Amino acid sequence: DSQTAAMVTAARLLPLILFLTAVAVGCSAWEMNIRLPTERLAYGGGEAVVAPIIHALRPLLGSGRQLAARAGVACDSWRLGVEAHNVIDWRTVPAECEGYIGHYMLGEHYRRDFAVVVDEAVAYAETLKLAGNGKEIWVFDIDETSLSNLPYYAKHGFGATPYNATSFREYVAEGSAPALPETR
Repeated sequence: DSQTAAMVTAARLLPLILFLTAVAVGCSAWEMNIRLPTERLAYGGGEAVVAPIIHALRPLLGSGRQLAARAGVACDSWRLGVEAHNVIDWRTVPAECEGYIGHYMLGEHYRRDFAVVVDEAVAYAETLKLAGNGKEIWVFDIDETSLSNLPYYAKHGFGATPYNATSFREYVAEGSAPALPETR
C-alpha cells in the first residue's frame, strides 16, 4: 500500500534529516545553555543570563533545593559563604533562611559535620609532641565545642532574630546546655 511505503521512506529519511540538522547548526547542537536568574531578576527586575553546562551530568537542581532558594537568597550558598568566612559582618541569618538553617542544625548533616571537626581536632592533637611531665592542659571554649547551644537557638529563630545578650546569659545561667555527643 502506498501509505505504508511513504511511512517506511519517511522513517528511513528521519536519521538523515536529524544528522543534516545537527551539521547545519554546528557543534552548538551539543552545547546546552540554561537560563539562570540573576540577582536583579530574583528581586523583580532584569533578565536571566545564559550559563553553559560545565558537564553534561551536572544536576539542574541541587540537593535540598526545596529549602534553599527563597526570595532570591540561596540559603545553602549563604551558609557555605558564612562557613568559609566569605560572608562577613552578618548580624542575623536571612529571615527566609530560618527554616533551612533549622533543618540543617536539627538534622543529621549538622551532626556529621560536627563529628568531622572533632575527628580532625583529635587527629591534630595526636600529632603534638608533649613534654610528658603531666602538666599539659587543654583549654576549650565550652560553647559549641563541648556544649550545644542548639536548644537556645531553636527557641530564638536559629539566628534569624537579632542576638539578645540578656536572653542568652539567662540561658547559660540555667546550666541546661547538653553535651555534644561527639565530645563525651
